[in-house]
Order: sequence, then structure tokens, then C-alpha cells
Amino acid sequence: MGYSRNYMGKRIFSLRAAKGMTQEQLADLLCVTPAAVSKWERNLAVPSVEMLWMLADYFDCTIDELVGRRQEQLERVGIYDEDRLRLAGIAGDLQRCGEISRQQGLLALEQAAGGFQGDSVFLPFAIRYTLQALMKKTDVGRVVTLLNNYAGTLPQGQTEGPMVVAGLESIVSGESPEQLREILASYIGMDYWERAVGDMFGERGREEILARYRDKKLYSGSTDLLEGFEKLGDFEIQIILRNLDNDVFTAAMCGASGVVVVKFMTNLADRVLAFISEDMDRWNGTEEEILEAQRKVLEIRKRCCG
Repeated sequence: MGYSRNYMGKRIFSLRAAKGMTQEQLADLLCVTPAAVSKWERNLAVPSVEMLWMLADYFDCTIDELVGRRQEQLERVGIYDEDRLRLAGIAGDLQRCGEISRQQGLLALEQAAGGFQGDSVFLPFAIRYTLQALMKKTDVGRVVTLLNNYAGTLPQGQTEGPMVVAGLESIVSGESPEQLREILASYIGMDYWERAVGDMFGERGREEILARYRDKKLYSGSTDLLEGFEKLGDFEIQIILRNLDNDVFTAAMCGASGVVVVKFMTNLADRVLAFISEDMDRWNGTEEEILEAQRKVLEIRKRCCG
């Protein structure tokens, strides 16, 4: 997928400068070297997928805003429909609401609204309205009807209203986590839920991905440069990942054995794992590209981990 590399370097520099941070401070925060940050800002290198997530989270923006993708570019790639990805973020907040309600009770939901990761304005309102109505002993069915009326007043293009109402109805009714997930997935689509939220089936979805690579063979007898990395500690693996470009990581893993691939993948966040797996499935490079990528991984380990 295309992106503006020059735009990304300028964007990272601007966001860092706006916070009054030095390259060294940002590097410490991300557990990378100041040289890595400098290369990003000078457009000599690009952050890995894992690092893009961390940058976007820290600077409170989207990855698309970081890399300068245009809306028409996103729509050309079927899995990146902006509206449905937005719904997936809101669905994640609703799932967390379900967990909080089961553990702490319904009244804890209003306080939890401050930590939502989606950008729905309607969800916090719907939570406040529902709690106030229930304290007045309003019938749940009546609350749902009125919330749907409010959802109908949202500006055109904001499609989260019906999903928010259905999700809250499930939470208030005390339905199981599985029932709530099924309701939310029906508004987004299973593919988007699994990609963007990452835990449609909890650990089962993650384990299914990892299981596909456990018995993976070496690409060839020569692509064994990373064999033995499965013995590294998780912290060391995470440092390596944070300094790896996504294309380098994908090529290196395509040549490695299953035990090495699983060791690295186990240290990826849920929301990144599915994308990396898809990249590996689609990769069609050469043995020389694999060897070049694996040598870069070795260099990063030597430079960052000693």
C-alpha cells in the first residue's frame, strides 16, 4: 500500500516538537535508539508496524495520519474501510464496557468512558442516559426505544448509533460476553472484528494464528540465520521488534523455522498479529531477500542488545 514517506518523517518531527520532546526522550519512551528516531524524521527509515501503533497511541492520532494515506487509497484496499474500522474501535469500547459491568457493576461504566479508545460521541451520552433512566426505574425496553430515537438524530455518516444501542441493551440485560461479541460483529463484519479488535474469540483467535506456524519449515537450508533466537528472552525479542521495519520482519520470518516465527509472533500485540500473518501469507520474495532481512535482524540484535 502506498504512503508518503516524506510526509511521515515531517509528521513525526512535528508531533515530537509540539510536545517539546527531544529525539532522545522519544527514543527512551519507545525503547529504541535516538538514531532510529533521527532516521524516521529524516526519511531514511520507516517505523515498524508495532512502532507505528505505539507512535499513534502516544501522539493520539491514527496511523493513517502518521503515514499520510489518503481516503481513496484506503478504500482501494478492501480490508481498510474507514467507517467499518471506526465501528470496530467503538465495538472494542463496548466490549470493555461489558467486562467492567460484569466486574464492577453498571454504575462503573460512566467513569470508564474517559478511557475509551474509539471516537464515538454517542456512546458516552448513551451510557449516561441509560444509567440515569435506570435509576429512575425506567423500563429497559423504553430506554432502548428512546436511545434509538436519539441515535436517529446523529449526523449522516455516523453509523455507530444502532450498534451502541444494541450493545448497551445486551450489557444491561446481563447477556454473556459471547452474545455481546456476536451482536457487535454483526454490525462490523467478522473480518473487521478479527483484524481491528483482535480478540473476537479471545485467546482462541490468537492461538489459531500461532498454530499455523508452529510446524513451519525453513525456506531453505541457507535461511537458518535466526535459528536459536527462540531461546532469547521476551524483552530482547521486543527490543528487536521495535527496531525492525515491517517488510524486513516479514521477509526474515518467511525464511525462519516455526519455533523462531512463533517466538517473535508471541511478542506481537493482538491487533498487529493478524496483519503480520497476512503479510507473510502474501509474501513472494526471493531467498536473497530473506537472507538480507535476516542479516538485518542479526545487526539489530547486536546493536541494541549487545
